[in-house]
Amino acid sequence: MDCPREHRDELERLALRRLPLAMGILAIFIGGALPIELHFYPDRLEPYLGVYLVELVVCAIAWAAARRRPDHARAIATAWGAVIGFCVAAYYPLVQADATLAMAALICLVTAIPATLPFGARHQLIFGGACAASLVGILVWGLPMSLPWQYMFIAFLAVLTTSTIGARTITRFRREAFDREMVLRSAHDQLRIALGRAEDTVELKNRLVANVSHELRTPLNVIVGYADMLLDPSSDRGAIANAAPRIRQYAVSLEALVSELLDLSRLTCGKIELHLEDVAVAPLLTEVARAARTMLGGKPVRVEVECGVERLSTDPMRLQQILNNLATNAAKFTAEGTIRIGAALDPDAVVFVVQDSGCGIPATQHESIFDAFEQVGVAAGRNTSGIGLGLAIVRQLINVFGGTVAVASAPGEGSTFTVRLPLLTAADPSAAPLRHAG
Repeated sequence: MDCPREHRDELERLALRRLPLAMGILAIFIGGALPIELHFYPDRLEPYLGVYLVELVVCAIAWAAARRRPDHARAIATAWGAVIGFCVAAYYPLVQADATLAMAALICLVTAIPATLPFGARHQLIFGGACAASLVGILVWGLPMSLPWQYMFIAFLAVLTTSTIGARTITRFRREAFDREMVLRSAHDQLRIALGRAEDTVELKNRLVANVSHELRTPLNVIVGYADMLLDPSSDRGAIANAAPRIRQYAVSLEALVSELLDLSRLTCGKIELHLEDVAVAPLLTEVARAARTMLGGKPVRVEVECGVERLSTDPMRLQQILNNLATNAAKFTAEGTIRIGAALDPDAVVFVVQDSGCGIPATQHESIFDAFEQVGVAAGRNTSGIGLGLAIVRQLINVFGGTVAVASAPGEGSTFTVRLPLLTAADPSAAPLRHAG
């Protein structure tokens, strides 16, 4: 029966733990038999103690070897049992004892050791075969026998066969128990993972409710306030004229928020599909730059476009959404300096880069900023709008493209977001970069 590596390792560890127990039982049994031996055979003290000392030395050597090579603990235990069998058998020719007693001692050894150590059928056959060879050597030596040697050999063979079958059965039971334990452990791990996901989902839902309710309440309150003013007959015409664009501004903000939530929901459910078109890249980047300039609100920030790709087969709406989220995010956190939006070709990918000279992002946040509801700059006490969905949508959209996104940033040194998308179709890679400044 093939044994999985994990099960073999577990058996080796079990053998290492139980080997001292088997050695202790053997030492106590042989040492405890000394008074009985001396009572009936007082002249055997010296050879008995000599063999006993050799057995203790063998135990020490085997234990040291097992600790040194724990991955071979069962093989070392098998060799230890075989040597102990030789030592037990060697005692009886030394004292010219009855060979039947030697057979009885070896039978005890063959049946007792596998009850303690996790021997398989192969280990038991090797160990028992060594003890059988010792018994044959005793019989060839010509010791006196109370029973015919045929009876002795058949009796020993029957015990060895039975113990080998027992070892095989115990091994199978251990294998089944190990498999059940692995199934239970796997189920426990899956349950723990599922519980963790459920807790994360509950936390995400709570954060969603808290963030969305806040972001919805603010523009709704403003819209309702301006609407009430429009309905008030006493309101002057100047205030009414000023209210309409404000209402529209906050309504657009609400629409953007709802669109982000719907996009995140569709991405999470895997319901976003790409619609590929042949796209001119430079105009797309120019439009992204225009949206970023709109977000600047008069801040002294220069937005530049560098395009090294003429045309590309891609989903223009989703690509523009990715770049818009990165560029407008850069505009939020750049007080002065430059924002660069670029595109270039690699051998197997098109690379988009959005670089700013803004406040930067601590290294500890480089991964978490792509999680939903994580807001860059919140830790620094900055007052930023939005609920932290932009970069989460960026990463999930890039996953739909089969690409990657990376960030390089440090506090006070700006940020560089690099998006690599698999190259489907690109135009002339030797096209000179186009540079637009604004």
